[in-house]
Amino acid sequence: MILDASVLLTAFFPDEAQAQAQALLRDHAAGKERLKAPALILFETANAVWQAERRGRISSAQADEILKAAAGLHIELHDLEWGESLPLARQFQRSAYDAAYLALADRLDEEFVTADDRLYIAVHSKLSWVKRLG
Repeated sequence: MILDASVLLTAFFPDEAQAQAQALLRDHAAGKERLKAPALILFETANAVWQAERRGRISSAQADEILKAAAGLHIELHDLEWGESLPLARQFQRSAYDAAYLALADRLDEEFVTADDRLYIAVHSKLSWVKRLG
């Protein structure tokens, strides 16, 4: 299963609806589910954690803990080819970042789960393998 940064962040941010995201991560840790993502999840997650810290949503200690815990999950990371996400970005008028998750799921023929409502709404009617967390 492919996950995006929104799912990962939902599991760790204390003010999010965490239960389902945490259950997915627990299943991964227990070997019941194998989570994968494009390598850009590292940067998206780090940036979101930094923004949350900067805005006072979490402390610097929490930020460090979140990134350490995320790294400890050993999510399988995949590189994408230059422009691989562009066709899906065009088709759905989404960012190349969002489309990278879609492209990887399409390439690996796996489900993709997101907690990003806007992304889900934009693509779910055409891509049955896109699932919304919750």
